[in-house]
Amino acid sequence: MDPAQSSANPELVLLGLAVLDSINPSALLVTLYLLRRPSPARTVPAYVAGVFVAYFVIGVLLVLGFDALLTRFEDALRSPTAYAAQGVLGAAMLLYSFKPARQDKAGVEQRAAGAGTIVGLFALGAAVTVAEITTALPYFGATGLLTYVQWPTYRWVTALVLYNLIFVAPPLALLAATLVLGQRMDARMVALRSRLERMGQEAALWIIGIVGFYLLVDALAFFNFFGLVEVTHPGGAGSPAE
Repeated sequence: MDPAQSSANPELVLLGLAVLDSINPSALLVTLYLLRRPSPARTVPAYVAGVFVAYFVIGVLLVLGFDALLTRFEDALRSPTAYAAQGVLGAAMLLYSFKPARQDKAGVEQRAAGAGTIVGLFALGAAVTVAEITTALPYFGATGLLTYVQWPTYRWVTALVLYNLIFVAPPLALLAATLVLGQRMDARMVALRSRLERMGQEAALWIIGIVGFYLLVDALAFFNFFGLVEVTHPGGAGSPAE
């Protein structure tokens, strides 16, 4: 189903994707580590700035890349073959999301400890963001939607800025809470860190499952699966066979 033709409000869809994407255990774990180190009011913003800049630049490149791709292969990407491939991919992602979560705690504190300067923390934030971009499925959905709706440049760039502000809001909220409440936050930080270490891969699997479900249902709707969904496609056809 073409997002540009969907009855859903693109702004609300982008907001939902941004909130979902902001549940980023890796960024929060690094933030929790930095909050226990000296001068968190300097180190956390430096790390978050690296995450923000890298994610925003990647978003711009994705929107421009999707636009070029759609311009060149628009007919092929909306063909029955493309939707069939999308359905297979969605089903595979949905099945993969049911695999048992593997706990992986190593590496977070070591990486943060090795970036002792403000520049190093900025670079760490950017590097972690680039390294984990393959798991940023909500962001792929958001940038794809921005391409489909064909907003003017100023509007989709503004949307990307707001998306990324929401994306980095949780680490900044933790910093603000720590600066305001001080030691009263220590016990809660320990509990949150333990919980994030347990849920890290589980959150990624949930995101993969949600996106896979959407891709599968969208493909089934295109083919008017079992006649349960009536879809109007370009040209007025009710199904690809018409």
